[in-house]
Amino acid sequence: MGNYIVKKESSNTENPVRRKTRFSTQLTSNDVATLQSEYNLNENEVEELRHMYKNPNDGNDVDLLSITGVKQKMNLYVTSLIYIVFTREELLQIDATKIKFNDGYKLIQATHRFIEYAIFAFVELNLADRLVNAVPDQGLTVQEIMSDERSSWNADLLYRVLRSCADGGIVERINDDKHFVLSQSGRMLTSDHPSHARDFLRWILGPLNSNAGNQLPNLVCNEGTGSGFTRFTDGLDLYTFLCRSDQSDLMTIFNGAMTTVSAVTGTKLVINSDFGRFATLVDIGGSSGIYLAQILEHYPSIEQGIVFELPGVINQVKNGEEFKLRNIPESRYKFVAGDMFDSSTIPQGDAYVLKTFLHCFDNEKVIAILSSIRKANQNRIGQSLVSLFIVEYIIFPDRAMSNWQSHAFDIAMAYAFEGACERTQQEYEQLLETTGFKLKKLYPIQAPHSIIEAVLIN
Repeated sequence: MGNYIVKKESSNTENPVRRKTRFSTQLTSNDVATLQSEYNLNENEVEELRHMYKNPNDGNDVDLLSITGVKQKMNLYVTSLIYIVFTREELLQIDATKIKFNDGYKLIQATHRFIEYAIFAFVELNLADRLVNAVPDQGLTVQEIMSDERSSWNADLLYRVLRSCADGGIVERINDDKHFVLSQSGRMLTSDHPSHARDFLRWILGPLNSNAGNQLPNLVCNEGTGSGFTRFTDGLDLYTFLCRSDQSDLMTIFNGAMTTVSAVTGTKLVINSDFGRFATLVDIGGSSGIYLAQILEHYPSIEQGIVFELPGVINQVKNGEEFKLRNIPESRYKFVAGDMFDSSTIPQGDAYVLKTFLHCFDNEKVIAILSSIRKANQNRIGQSLVSLFIVEYIIFPDRAMSNWQSHAFDIAMAYAFEGACERTQQEYEQLLETTGFKLKKLYPIQAPHSIIEAVLIN
């Protein structure tokens, strides 16, 4: 297997706009067999590998994930995890079959953290909206981008920010290298892009999340009290803080970031579990409802989908944007406000989806949440089947392809919430049994999330 994971398209001297980098997807059956043997891959890992290279004759344009997500699968390819790790030029030099990280090369990665600041400035200043209508072969100069802010902005510094963003792949320099246009990835960063990618970067790179993460050394040493977040949120947990009236803008950013995560991972999670057997599906903590909307779109047999969320969240997302984008009739979905710790507010359903929030809580609170769902359906025990779908990062036995992501998010949970963590299948199974549920099946999708299906038994 001699392919580079990233290759450059042939140059086109007639077009001054730089050609885009593309992922190589030329992975043959022999390549898969070789990798399976060399890395001792199990069936799920082989399937994930095939999914990564599902279009053997058609390259995929490098998108935002090449800026914000490290996809480090068996050293096959590296981009970045939330942070930029390698530039495209460096990726061109990496032979996927021979790459071995040494301390010197890892040290180079640290310099790419500086580009994060440029990208954060780009999204915070909403520069994509200023560039989106630029003529492709002409672009805009810094003076044109600044427009009405010419007298107050620092033109030289803005140019340097855009230059670094070009290295990050979200803008391109054309003509005299002082005119800028958005790349395909950069177009995802406009304020109205349905991916909400701008919100994702504003949240991940923003001051609250960054400050909380920087508390990790203090948390390890048991210095101070509370989580990394509570040290910057007046002692309030994150969700309570976001629901404050003076934090509505930050709540919007956070909800958008969660929408981005669901948009990236949702499709694979939807098609790998049969939700079509249920009449009513309740998405607990479903934020904007994007995951539920994806499910309803794929399974038209589902009669009713319910997004169950905190009142503050419902007030921001009740317009049903994600459902309207998919042309789902209003009769098939609704928003219900409540508290997952209060069983009296939880609507009854044939199945419940708990997507990527149990990891925000310690075992005691997870037990309380599961117990609330059980209590809300107490009158149905023994009469009808109530199913539960837990969508989380699962820590699998060693060598599982998604473990590096689960371990990374485990660190994020460690600084974000007291007692929060990613868990193994066995740990979830114990929590389920404690609250009257029984594990029925594990879907080891590793997308990077996996799904645990359970049923209410007593």
